[in-house]
Amino acid sequence: MLAKLELKLKCEKELTYQMSSLFHGALMELLPEEYADYLHISSLHPYAQHLECREGNWYWVITGLNKEAVKIIIQDTLWKIEYILIKKHDLKVLIVKKNYMETTYKELMDHFYEDDGKRYIQIHFLSPTAFKQNGRYLFYPDLRCVFQSLMNKYDSATAENTMHDEDTLEQICEHAQVIRYDLKSVSFSLEGVRIPSFIGKITIKLHGTDTMANFVNMLFEFGEYSGVGIKTSLGMGYMKIINEGGRK
Repeated sequence: MLAKLELKLKCEKELTYQMSSLFHGALMELLPEEYADYLHISSLHPYAQHLECREGNWYWVITGLNKEAVKIIIQDTLWKIEYILIKKHDLKVLIVKKNYMETTYKELMDHFYEDDGKRYIQIHFLSPTAFKQNGRYLFYPDLRCVFQSLMNKYDSATAENTMHDEDTLEQICEHAQVIRYDLKSVSFSLEGVRIPSFIGKITIKLHGTDTMANFVNMLFEFGEYSGVGIKTSLGMGYMKIINEGGRK
C-alpha cells in the first residue's frame, strides 16, 4: 500500500521548506517509541515527508510506502492530531485541513501492463533534491541517479517485486534523455551542514519499446510517494509529474 496525507497548516510565524527536518523531529516524538527507534536504525525508510507552499498556504505532506508505515505513521498517529509542536522554535502549528489518498502496488503494476507509455514526461522537483555518488553530492538531475534511486526505494518498500536490475537500468538510461529543463541550484540546511541541491523542472523524452516507456512512467508515479534522491525522510527530494504529453 502507498498513502499520502496532506496537512494544511496555520502558523503565526513564517514557515520555510528548510524547517522540514524540524517537522521530522516532531514526527519522531509523536510515534510509538519502538517504531521510532526502528526508523532511526533503518537505512532505507518506508516513508517520506516535506513542507510545501501552494498559493500562499503551507502543507506538511507525509507518505507511507508500505502497510505498516501507513497504519502507524498516518492512520494511527498523524490523522488524530490537531497541531504540531516544533520545540526548537517554541512553535505551535495548527492543522486546519487534512486530505488523505492511497493506492496499491497492484494498481501501479496494472498501469504498467495496461496503459500506453507516455513518451514525454515533465517532472517538477518541488523540494531541494540531491544524490550522493562516490562520496560526493550530485546536485543536478542525472537520469541514471534518478532511475536508480527510484528503483532502490521501490525495492526497499516492498519485498514482493524486485525492480533494481542493472540491465534494465542500462536500457532505461540508453533510451531516455532530458530535452528541456528549468532548474535552480539551492541548498538544504541540515544540522549545520548545507547540502547542495536543486529544484525545478525537467522534461524527459523516452525512446525504445512501449514496455520500457510504461516502466518509466510507473517509476515516476511511485516517485510521487517515495521522493527521489537522498534525505527524503527529512524533507528533500519531493517530485511530481506535472504534465504528461502523448505519443509523438
